[in-house]
Amino acid sequence: MQRNNMQTIGIIGGVGPNAGLDFVRNIFANTIARKDQEHLNCILISCSSIIPDRTEYLLSIVEENPAYGMFECAQRLYAAGANYVAVACNTAHSNKIFSLFRTMVEKSLPDFEIINMIETCATYAKKDIKPGNVKRIGLLATLGTHTTKVYHEYFKEEEGLLLIEPDLEKQKEVHAAIYDLDYGIKSYSNPITDKAREVINKEIHSLIERGAEAVILGCSELPLAVNPQDFDVPFLDPGLICARRLVEIVAPEKLTI
Repeated sequence: MQRNNMQTIGIIGGVGPNAGLDFVRNIFANTIARKDQEHLNCILISCSSIIPDRTEYLLSIVEENPAYGMFECAQRLYAAGANYVAVACNTAHSNKIFSLFRTMVEKSLPDFEIINMIETCATYAKKDIKPGNVKRIGLLATLGTHTTKVYHEYFKEEEGLLLIEPDLEKQKEVHAAIYDLDYGIKSYSNPITDKAREVINKEIHSLIERGAEAVILGCSELPLAVNPQDFDVPFLDPGLICARRLVEIVAPEKLTI
């Protein structure tokens, strides 16, 4: 397949759908553009039906690795002309999923670069929030992300970054605030339910009380429910950080300050 010179960003969404939309909004919001034609080329694919739930796979509730559905999405993005691909899901970056996804992409889709959202977030944390000043970072995420220690692969104590996580019961409460069919963010994204917002904000306050000097919103749905201005610590939104990195790669002169 002949590739043209126009750089195009591909986003695997649908995991969940509103998280994918939020990711693309972040790309547009962080691009300097005065008219339509000055925005970057961006393709979002949202095929939730072919990507099993990541946490359910990691907890052995379902057998099919989500990497296969993610790869099918990547194939469609590649065929549409995308040069870069990012996955708008934190839990999907578990090594049990992401390593297989990466292997399939590298074998089959030449010159298609994967941008790892969590690796990008860690690089930002080490460089831009000055780990000499911020050493203790709170982490909110799904049970799958906590259980498989996804963030520990990139945020290492020997590098001056100590992760503070909720205990198991609090992890379950935050997970429910994301997944619960009656009030979770995946079921009610617009608007977010008061209960989901209350659970999440309460745990953020708890992490800060335990010494967190910054907080990672380590599930792609969490930024939909949190107003950073309500808190006195900086937040790390991996989707936002990765979106800005993609703009920087494709057209650095268009990245907003």
